[in-house]
Amino acid sequence: MPRAKSLPQKLVKVANCNSSASTWVFLVKEDALGRANGGQPEIVQLKHPASNKPAIFLFSPGNLTVQEVLIFDEKKRSWFIDNNVKSDGKLYLSTPIDPIFLALPYLKKSQLAQPLEQCLWDEDFPETSRLAHCENLNLSLVADCKGEESLQAFKYNEEKSLNWLQKKVEKVMHVLKEKGVHVSQGAMSATYVKSTKYEIGTETEYLKYAYGIVSEYLAEDLSKKLAQHLNICNELENKKRQLSSPEDKTDDKKIKKDSFEESSVSETEKQTKDANKSEKAQKSTAPGKKELARQRAAAGSKSITSFFQKK
Repeated sequence: MPRAKSLPQKLVKVANCNSSASTWVFLVKEDALGRANGGQPEIVQLKHPASNKPAIFLFSPGNLTVQEVLIFDEKKRSWFIDNNVKSDGKLYLSTPIDPIFLALPYLKKSQLAQPLEQCLWDEDFPETSRLAHCENLNLSLVADCKGEESLQAFKYNEEKSLNWLQKKVEKVMHVLKEKGVHVSQGAMSATYVKSTKYEIGTETEYLKYAYGIVSEYLAEDLSKKLAQHLNICNELENKKRQLSSPEDKTDDKKIKKDSFEESSVSETEKQTKDANKSEKAQKSTAPGKKELARQRAAAGSKSITSFFQKK
């Protein structure tokens, strides 16, 4: 599902060295570079909250903010950098992400209240501990806090999490409306829209579209619970059925075709068996060789009673 994100105010190119063979073309907001603090941003691998697979993220100096790194890779694309040609035409783009999305799977995994450092410990992704230093990591929005401020422990709270996610969905929905993004079913582009039918989406369509964007960062079970919390679960199920209906119809046609062929084959076999039975019956009722010989011998002979008739 496409994303509706505001364009960066200022874009800069980041290259990790002068050699064109190892140069990246990177679009990033200048405030994420932290040049005022004299530090350097760092690119690390973290676990994606939806897929649990490695994904690339960018931490600002001091780990104050975190951004997701999106990679646009198209075939037959290259870059002209200075006097060199870079054959790898990938484009890297960083976009801000709320660190709570990245911390949420770790909170859900723990059944007990744990300190933040212990909760964010991941042996496979050790850089996850950087999230503890992010300025906007307010886990009290999705968890219960226990203990003093210096030794706080956090325990996952599902009701708080769903309420927080609902606010995120509503915020995205507001941006979609403000930007005039076409969310109606079948709307491809505002350039080709001729009727006002698709120009303004309904409240439900915007809600479902915003939910789809937010659910890209949620595990499947939490995504389903959020849909139920937003009362759009039934509509999403109907949409899935509509999307899968062409395949289902094809399968039904295939099943009907197979059953028709099977019935045709069985009917043909039945007719063949009946023909064989009738042929055998005819053979069984037909006179044998001895009977035919006896009939030929008796042809032309008189009956024995004819000798006792009056002359």
